[in-house]
Amino acid sequence: MICLSVFTLWGGAIQNDDQFKGAVASIGKENKLVLMMYTTDDCPECAYMKQKVFHDAAVEPYLNRYFVVIEKNVHTSKLPEGYDFFGIPTMFFIDKGGNKKETLVGSKRAQPFLNELRRIRGIK
Repeated sequence: MICLSVFTLWGGAIQNDDQFKGAVASIGKENKLVLMMYTTDDCPECAYMKQKVFHDAAVEPYLNRYFVVIEKNVHTSKLPEGYDFFGIPTMFFIDKGGNKKETLVGSKRAQPFLNELRRIRGIK
């Protein structure tokens, strides 16, 4: 399993990305972040995150309550400028204004991933 690296990145507001705009519109006035995940069809770590971790009994309700998840296939999707990646899966956590708050690279098991989600939201 690829180790999860954590990087804090600031700036880089998303411009002209319809999928992101739709995610923000779905948030409404709720205090949620967008989790934009870069994947490929042949990435086993991406599949593990999407099929196992995101649907874990503890992770799924937390994701649904505090995040809107969108997926971008790095081979077939138009990627927003300023959201570069060097490994997949790459997960960007973005506020309603389109500003990058955090970037995670790689996969993680359910409980450590849930701990990261809580940390990113600022909850211990």
